[in-house]
Amino acid sequence: MGRFTGTQCIICQKQFEDEDNVVVCPDCGTPYHRSCWESVGRCINTPLHAVGGSWQAQQDENRRAIGGKVCPACQFINVPGVKNCASCGKQLEETEEEKSSRIRIAMPDGQNVYFDATDPCCGLSPDEPIEEERLGDVASFVGTNTLYYIPLFRRFRDTGRKTSLNFTCLFFPYFYFAYRKMWHMAILSGLLFILSTMPYLLLSLLTALTSEDYIELLEELYGAQGAHMFDGLVSFLQSNETLFQNLFVPFYLINIGMQLLFCLFGNYLYFRFVVKSVGKIRKTAPVQMRKLILQTSGGTSFWNIVGCLVLYYVVVFAIYAAMMLIFM
Repeated sequence: MGRFTGTQCIICQKQFEDEDNVVVCPDCGTPYHRSCWESVGRCINTPLHAVGGSWQAQQDENRRAIGGKVCPACQFINVPGVKNCASCGKQLEETEEEKSSRIRIAMPDGQNVYFDATDPCCGLSPDEPIEEERLGDVASFVGTNTLYYIPLFRRFRDTGRKTSLNFTCLFFPYFYFAYRKMWHMAILSGLLFILSTMPYLLLSLLTALTSEDYIELLEELYGAQGAHMFDGLVSFLQSNETLFQNLFVPFYLINIGMQLLFCLFGNYLYFRFVVKSVGKIRKTAPVQMRKLILQTSGGTSFWNIVGCLVLYYVVVFAIYAAMMLIFM
């Protein structure tokens, strides 16, 4: 039964234990709890039956993709990190890559603790609950830097605390949220940043429109009459210049306060986003595709930062353009 331990019955979604009574489909090899098999009376892994596939071959492919260990005695492909073959029990040798990836932590009592830096679960059980989700699923969704986020999420869970320091959110919260694929928070924080810097943006626009270089450029492009096409907007900005100057400091302080809040609560917001997203995927995704969907839906994206930067300038330009059109 060892070869099925840790995998899931696709009917009840529970993992097989060593002592479970297991029934295997004679056609595709998919394992079931005997009670689950008897409740349905047949194999429900229809995608494999449709293509004549093998459950074991599918498991072997998945384990190869994540660096599974091949037993030299029986050739069974084990999940990474195990010391003994799940099929025949033979002790598996540690590869040089695994040895080099281990990190030693010196404990206060003088003992050393080792863990595998390539293990997304940071040496913890993937079945450990993070609220209603499995730690393994959470780690698959987080993708990068689990060594930082998994212990942090466990602290949120165990202590109920919601604050921690996220210095990226202190300066660029919208970039951080976009990088972590939190588009709702990226857009919200970006809009709040634009609104809190609006007095500065309007004063900058007034400076640009009244500069000699800009007026000369308009005269070259549109003639003497064209140089005055934005006089209405300039008049509006000049009449309210004192108001904008008075609002500059309060809005700047609001901006600082907003960034401090994102610095303190940014990691917790990400924690809530991860748990909620993993829960949705768990309820809707097929078991065979769950890990792949978690990895593609989560993780990080540098191009999201580029998109966020472009979106920011598009919004600012749209505000300027709208004001120019209104006061032309």
